[in-house]
Amino acid sequence: MLTKRISVFISEVLILCFSNSYNHPILRPEYSDDFARNVMWPLAAGAYIDHQQECITSATGDGKLKRKLEYDCDILDEKCSAYTASSESKKAVIVAWRGSQINGEVPMEVLDILFGKQRVFPGGAKVADFFYDAFLNLWNTGIKDDFFTLRQQYPDYEVWVTGHSLGAAMAGLCAAYLVELGLVPANQIKLMTFGEPRTGDSTYAALLDSLPYSYRVVHNHDPVPHVPFGIENYKHHRTEIYYSNTMAKGKPFTVCVGDESHKCSEGVPVLLTNVLDHLDYYGEDVVGYFERGCKYSK
Repeated sequence: MLTKRISVFISEVLILCFSNSYNHPILRPEYSDDFARNVMWPLAAGAYIDHQQECITSATGDGKLKRKLEYDCDILDEKCSAYTASSESKKAVIVAWRGSQINGEVPMEVLDILFGKQRVFPGGAKVADFFYDAFLNLWNTGIKDDFFTLRQQYPDYEVWVTGHSLGAAMAGLCAAYLVELGLVPANQIKLMTFGEPRTGDSTYAALLDSLPYSYRVVHNHDPVPHVPFGIENYKHHRTEIYYSNTMAKGKPFTVCVGDESHKCSEGVPVLLTNVLDHLDYYGEDVVGYFERGCKYSK
């Protein structure tokens, strides 16, 4: 679990959040709780552990890990990580990005986003330099080579991109990067993130909005999707899937097609956010879930 100082830090930093709501209807495949809960979430959670194959198997049945890679991603020499895999039964090439480590990376991320610089993304969008640097370092360290090896082997497969927390930000950057550089057609990509922070400006959000399949899943009072502040030139992309409950199996959810709809997580007052909701998705403690090889306890 996160330490008390991380919880206090986030509570003190998240004093106020400003954003605008947008409603741009878009035709896209319907969100499936079963697919998110039993396929994409275990793939995202699997990025946290050293034995990804257990979570890949849990999610796909026959999926095979290609390789996991790590890179020093900030001044504390913390490790950012991602892995590639493939599944013949699902006809998917998988790229999953790891979220924040427990030993202090979260406050560093928040500081870097709030006070760091933005960098120009392909196509002219502006994104947080911390996230973009982390993505590019991992991409150029070997994720790119492994991805294209799988892509050459399975050119007709869908490309599934996912992650939680910091991993969610890098997953969005990955999907946008693949499309903007013309490396993968937009209609072949499935992007699903969990507890994603704002990563870029409105131009970046529009780029991800153009994907036929793109979902941001948010649990109740998770504080991470509220950062950084909307007045700092950051906007979320759509479509948000919001669970205002425990996310246990069978619980209802709200679909918000606007980039920052107040009918979903943006409607939660920042002072009521709770970091524990960032550490609990689909009714399971994140740490316990991935330590069990991405198997539900109930």
